Amino acid sequence: MKLIRGALFVLLGLTCLLQCVEGVASIADPGGMMAGLNLALAPGVEVPLTFLGLAMIVRGAVTGIALWWTIQGRAEGLFLARFTAVTILLSAPVVYFKLHRPEFAIGDLVQGGLLLVPALLVSQQRRPD
Repeated sequence: MKLIRGALFVLLGLTCLLQCVEGVASIADPGGMMAGLNLALAPGVEVPLTFLGLAMIVRGAVTGIALWWTIQGRAEGLFLARFTAVTILLSAPVVYFKLHRPEFAIGDLVQGGLLLVPALLVSQQRRPD
């Protein structure tokens, strides 16, 4: 169980870092973000990208809180870890159907699943029988 718990810590840390970096990149360089996604930068897209960036930073912050609380052994941290994983999983169909980018949708499915499985396993271990 220590291995799964350690994997959860690593995955939460990486997810926090990834979300915050992508959020800052989306705000600081919308053109670069769009180019990285192989999308054309259209007039007016900076506003939605700014909101996307803020949302990613918030998800990164929530993930960071989940990591901190999970390290402290608080059940709330595991709830936030599962919540973060579910939000990532829910973004996959949106990315697929709205952007028609299966590679990004699959990335979200993998990332969300990799985070959800250890969060559920650690949560299950904490429950009294």
